[in-house]
Amino acid sequence: MKKIAKKLMYLGLLASITVFAVACSKPGKKDNNGSTSQGAEGKETDEKGTETDNKLFGKEVVSVGNKKVLYSEAMAYFKSFQAQMEAQYGSDIWGYDFGGGQTFEELAKQDIMNMIVQNKIISDKAGSFNVSVSEDEEAEIKEYTTKFLAGITDEDKAAYGITEEVVTNILKDDLLKQKVYEAATLDVDTEVSDEEAKQITIQHLLVKTQKKDENGKTVDFTEKEKAEARKKADNLLKEAKETDDFYKLAEANTDDSSVEYTFGKGEMVKPFEEAAFAMKPGEVSNIVETDYGFHILYCISDFDEDATQEQKEQIISKRQSDAFQKLYEEWNKDTDIKVNNEIWDSITFISEDAKSDKASDAANEGKAGDSTGKDNKDTTGEAADGKKEETPEDKK
Repeated sequence: MKKIAKKLMYLGLLASITVFAVACSKPGKKDNNGSTSQGAEGKETDEKGTETDNKLFGKEVVSVGNKKVLYSEAMAYFKSFQAQMEAQYGSDIWGYDFGGGQTFEELAKQDIMNMIVQNKIISDKAGSFNVSVSEDEEAEIKEYTTKFLAGITDEDKAAYGITEEVVTNILKDDLLKQKVYEAATLDVDTEVSDEEAKQITIQHLLVKTQKKDENGKTVDFTEKEKAEARKKADNLLKEAKETDDFYKLAEANTDDSSVEYTFGKGEMVKPFEEAAFAMKPGEVSNIVETDYGFHILYCISDFDEDATQEQKEQIISKRQSDAFQKLYEEWNKDTDIKVNNEIWDSITFISEDAKSDKASDAANEGKAGDSTGKDNKDTTGEAADGKKEETPEDKK
C-alpha cells in the first residue's frame, strides 16, 4: 500500500526552534548538603549565603567561524525546546531509549547543536545575499522580546542568564536565516507540470491474504485460505458493481484501515497504481492482486485539482530544500566549529529533583527486592534462630 515513512515521536529540530516557547523551570533552592542555588541577580549562593558571580553566563559553549555562542544563548535554545517537548510528552521523555542505548536527550542535544551551528553559519551569509533586518522588523523583534521577557520571572532570567540581548540575537539570527534561504533559492525552477504532480482519488476494498503468526510476524495465507479470500473478493466485486454507495460497502467489508486514498505516481505498489491510473471517475475495477491481498477499486477523481496543486508546491519546496542543502553543506565544510565539551556535556534536560527521585525510586526498588523471601533473616543471610539457611548450592 501507500509508502508511509516511519513517524517517530521525535521529529527533529532542524525546521525551527523559537525562543517564544520557553517556559523556564524554577531555580533550585539550597539543600542541606551545601550545594549551590542561583539568586535573583544572576548570582550563585554558597552554603554560607555568600553571592558569587555566575561565571557560566560568559563562558563560550561553541564557536562557529568568528561567531561565539555563550552559555546563556545556548540555554535559551535548550529551555525553548524543553518547554515544547515536555508540554507534549511530559518530563520523562528525556530518558526514552531509541535503541543502542541512545536516549531522547542525547538525540535532542545533537540537534540543538546542529540548530545553533546552522543559525550562525546561515545568518553570517546575510551580507553575501544583500539581506538584512529592516527597521520594522527590528521593532517587531523588540516587541516579541519584551513580551517574552515579561512572561518569565526575575529568578528564571537569573538562573539561565536569559536577557533581552540574548533573545534579540536569536530572533535576528532566525530571521536572517529565513531571508538567506529565500534569496539563495530564488533561481530554483518553479515550473511543475500537471502530469508530474497529478493526484487521483480512489476508494478501495481489500480482502487480505496475509496474517500474523504466533510470533507476530506477517506471513502469507495458505493456498486454501487464499482461495477462500479470492471467493470472498469475487462475491464483493459483484456487489460493488451493483451498489450505489461503494464507500459504505467498502467500509463494512475492507481489511484495510482506510477506504479512500489520494495519491500520485510512485506512491502505491505497482499493480494497484497501474489499475488506479487507468480508471475514469465512477468506474469499478476488476480484482487487483498485490502482496497484501485482493483489491477492488472505485475511481472518485482521475485528476484531483486541489491535491495536485498542493503536490506542485511540495515538489517546488523539495527542489528549494535540496538546492539549499547543497549550499549549506559547502558552507559548513568551510567553517571552523569548536565545541566546549566540558560545558556542553554538563547541560541536561533532567532536573536535579528528577534525578534524585529516580535514584530514590531505584533504591526503594532495590530494598524491596532485597527483602523479598528474606523475612526473619539478618544481614548475614542467617535465619533469626541462628541457623544458616540452606542454599540451592548446599542442596546439590
